[in-house]
Amino acid sequence: MCGRISQYRLPMHYAQRLHLKNPFVLVDAADRRPGYNLSPGTHPLAIFPDETIRAVHWGYCPPWAMRKKLPLTINARVETASTSVYFKDLWKKARILVPADGWFEWRVEPRPGDAATKPFKQPYFIQRADGEPMFLAALTSVVREQDAAIPGAGFVIVTSKADEGLVDVHDRRPLVFSAPAARRWLDAETSPDDLHALVRTDGVPASHFAWHRVTSDVNRTMNDEPRLIEPLESVSQDQRE
Repeated sequence: MCGRISQYRLPMHYAQRLHLKNPFVLVDAADRRPGYNLSPGTHPLAIFPDETIRAVHWGYCPPWAMRKKLPLTINARVETASTSVYFKDLWKKARILVPADGWFEWRVEPRPGDAATKPFKQPYFIQRADGEPMFLAALTSVVREQDAAIPGAGFVIVTSKADEGLVDVHDRRPLVFSAPAARRWLDAETSPDDLHALVRTDGVPASHFAWHRVTSDVNRTMNDEPRLIEPLESVSQDQRE
């Protein structure tokens, strides 16, 4: 699954890594600050097919589901999104990318140095091993600026099955693309068959990621600072010094 991300670099950094030709940032830099612990309900940056970069609400509920008082959803399964009543229209015409510097997962583990106590959920920060940003496949109902004012409007992150060897207590993880694959995901001309092949074979594999334990302070969504993504061992060493 994917319920927490980091997105702390400048918008143009992501645009350059994606090799966009004419990026246009529709975000006021004065109002934007690095996000180390972004959760559903916040407004991460998203990259659109027209190469605009905008802040979009994380969470989506179509109008018919709003009328039934169904909750917002934050993820879409890649295996069913193209046919789901929730997402099939977005899959066809509203594919976007959410750039990220990493995401968080939690694993139940014994407390360090105290195996006798009850295990707890240890948070991990997962990032690309080469330090490059990642591009998460996403779907949005916000195609025009005025769409953002519609109740339930926003985006969802597309998830795939978790690879063996990737730290994760769930069986899902975000569908992460390299820059070339990400541009094909954005391209409205990508055929349904090519899109199906893309999401099946071109996601970044587990071997390209690295992860480390981080402080449990990340559990509180109101906390948002650089130390939340630092290795727990380094934080402990700094504290001893």
